[in-house]
Amino acid sequence: MADILGFNAETLDELALEISSVLQIRKRGVETKLVFAELPIGQDDALILNIAKAHSWFKQLKTGKTFAQIAEAEKTSKRRVQQMIDLAFLAPDIVRDVLDGNQPIGFTSDWCLRHALPSDWDEQRQLLPNLN
Repeated sequence: MADILGFNAETLDELALEISSVLQIRKRGVETKLVFAELPIGQDDALILNIAKAHSWFKQLKTGKTFAQIAEAEKTSKRRVQQMIDLAFLAPDIVRDVLDGNQPIGFTSDWCLRHALPSDWDEQRQLLPNLN
């Protein structure tokens, strides 16, 4: 390290070269990210958009439209509408956290495509912080 920095190795403080932090390793496909606990995750625009869509789709369902009709109008699949509709039933504090960029690390739109969310808000609060 000293050679790279152009310093005499004997004058470097080894403790100054050490980084210590709480982190999580998050894999997404072939990509691996280090997520540092002290840093906010940031807003997930795709998740926010899908929450908004889910609310719109639920309103349409209440008016009598079918999943197939909604999917056709949205140019998506019926399955995707069915997978994302659970987002319309998120606990208000979870929605607020998502809007603030403080959602649990593993809570993404991709996760929602593979998992069903419980409708009970307490169960959601127990499940979501434990995602990776």
